[in-house]
Amino acid sequence: MKRSTGVICQKALGSERGFYFSILLVETAVYTCSFVFSGLAKKDIFNLLEGKEPALGIGSLKILILLNVSVPLLINCVKQLNSGLTAMIETRLKRNIKTFLMEEIFEQKMGVRTIKSNGELLSLFRNESEDCVAYLLEYYYQIPKIVLSITILIVIFWVNPIFAGISLIPAAGMVVLTKYLGEHIVVNRRMARKATGRLTEFVENIFRNIEIFKLMTDGELLGKVFQKKCRERADCEIRDRVLDKCMSVISENSAGLVMGSILLIAIPLYRKGLFSVGEFVMFEYYYFFLESLPDAVGTLIRRYKQVGVSSRRMVLKENETYSGKVFYKGHEWFAEVGFENRDYRFKGRRGEIILLKGGTENERSMLIQRLFEICCAGLAEVKCVYVPQQPVLFRGTIQENICFGESWCEEKMEKVLELTVLTEDIKQFPEGIHKDAGKQGGAVSGGQRKRIGIARALYFDAEILFIDGLAESVDKRTEKLLASNIVKLTDKIIVVASESELLQERAARIVKV
Repeated sequence: MKRSTGVICQKALGSERGFYFSILLVETAVYTCSFVFSGLAKKDIFNLLEGKEPALGIGSLKILILLNVSVPLLINCVKQLNSGLTAMIETRLKRNIKTFLMEEIFEQKMGVRTIKSNGELLSLFRNESEDCVAYLLEYYYQIPKIVLSITILIVIFWVNPIFAGISLIPAAGMVVLTKYLGEHIVVNRRMARKATGRLTEFVENIFRNIEIFKLMTDGELLGKVFQKKCRERADCEIRDRVLDKCMSVISENSAGLVMGSILLIAIPLYRKGLFSVGEFVMFEYYYFFLESLPDAVGTLIRRYKQVGVSSRRMVLKENETYSGKVFYKGHEWFAEVGFENRDYRFKGRRGEIILLKGGTENERSMLIQRLFEICCAGLAEVKCVYVPQQPVLFRGTIQENICFGESWCEEKMEKVLELTVLTEDIKQFPEGIHKDAGKQGGAVSGGQRKRIGIARALYFDAEILFIDGLAESVDKRTEKLLASNIVKLTDKIIVVASESELLQERAARIVKV
């Protein structure tokens, strides 16, 4: 699935299109009109000194000098005002693109192999989103220069068409060079971004599993691996930036070389009276801005190619697709889902446990996730809840983690704590149910975290409950109590992915993966 740069930019702009184009229009109009007028004013100053007719029709030397001096002040005032507005629009564009990314992540299907890692997603938020916003802001910086350059070329054309044509050579050369090096630009940016994603994923993996890394190796060896990945990222980043900078330097120097050549040609014309001092001064003044045309054109083309890499990396929809069907009528439930070139069929009634067993732990997880997705999509009016292998707890009390936004009900809470064998655990905490679960549930054990996740699902009063691994994190006694209590839930259909022998004895139906 491909996503065009245009679509990504539209998402970044969002409702800010009018604001963005307004500041771009103001900047372009003021920048172009002011400098074009300033150049003509300079020409007229020297025309008056030579006794020639002024182009602007202003016969006062003092007024022309005053206007020529005041124009930079006007430009500076507008730029200062626009800089604040630009900072505002930049913040809003970043907010829009990151909100779009968050929505894309939330809409990803479960049970596929191609979902990006957390490290890669973090890289998208930090790098790719920044690239897209920088690309849009590049228009703010470069469009005024391009419009001014085109206007200057029109003025120069009326003075000397040959000079105007020669002035276009650097810009044309930059377009050709960028097209020739286009593949290198894309490859360098792609490699740089991939290296950044790998490094971010590596660091994230260390932070999430620091205790395992401490057991496996010493800090020095881990530091060497980290340094190696940093060097790989640096090498890719350097190639990307050096090529970009070299092309910018080439465009700037080529424009300066052409300007010098034109001025040398203009000297004999001036001596023959075919080129006035005013025109000479105006041309030299204008060409200072015309020098920016090759770099402006080249920069926009390079940024377009680079942001194309970012837009393709921001495609979060999985390549692997799946389909299925589900029916739920009365107390009967039927579902069908394809997985690993095989069609799985599930059926059950309220009060029954359907057990998924066999295969690897990852295969069971993917299958139950697909089943959950299909039920959510096909049974809009039926509440379905999924409990992952490792439920995510946020920093807050156990009560808050179980209620998770639902209104508090003491009777319901006592019931779900009893069903999930948490009542005795809660009593062991001095704060009771108000104990802080810690960051990502770090203040409770793995078994308690799992049972809190199941308690949360039960508190939501789901009609169909999907549990990935019911008792793998608890001891045999707790497993037995938990399995016995789950069987008592006669008002729910419960689908469990597990290798538990106790559940196999109590399950109404068993589906082998």
